[in-house]
Amino acid sequence: MEALTLAEIARRVGVTPAALYRHFADPGDIVRRTARDIVAELTDQLREAIEGERETDFAARLIAPARVFRHWALAHRQEFRLLFGTPTVAAGVTHTDVTAEWVRHLAALWGAEHMRLWAARPYPILADEDLAPGMRRQIADYRVATGVEMPLGALIVMLSCWRTLYGQVALEVFEHLTPLATDQEPMFELLMHESVTHMGLGAEYRPPDDLKA
Repeated sequence: MEALTLAEIARRVGVTPAALYRHFADPGDIVRRTARDIVAELTDQLREAIEGERETDFAARLIAPARVFRHWALAHRQEFRLLFGTPTVAAGVTHTDVTAEWVRHLAALWGAEHMRLWAARPYPILADEDLAPGMRRQIADYRVATGVEMPLGALIVMLSCWRTLYGQVALEVFEHLTPLATDQEPMFELLMHESVTHMGLGAEYRPPDDLKA
């Protein structure tokens, strides 16, 4: 991928470079369009998981898409690397566009659920004046960019949940814990329990059926 060119891509898919140039401007354009399709597919699955839970079951509507995200990532490791991994030379500046796009899409999904929870059952958060000026400014910019309208402290809780989810999933996708730990689902579920507990939902957490025994 690092040295991939349109000519090489054309060779691999069995078309002429001229034919490929009629559809794509450069390798970065291919990366952008491919990532857009992947993000659309992923967000559809996450949305379906959310809509499969009762509107009043806040814990389930936060955890269900997290479980789907983990299963998707483990089944689509190359796609995960493209969206969430280290940028490649072939992607160029396009990787910034790719990241901005999935940030907006995931924020729209999880953000809506976090906003619903906050409106119904607000939980303890840091006050604005307790945040470092640089953090306060960046979180405020994130709120404007994503449209997730919550107090800055609640946004920090939401982003902390994403950091926990991404960290655990990335460790599994990149196989940084194998062969020392081959079954990461119990750890993943512990992290999910801890995440919703921070929002006052610990008592409403339900483990998956295969971990109830």
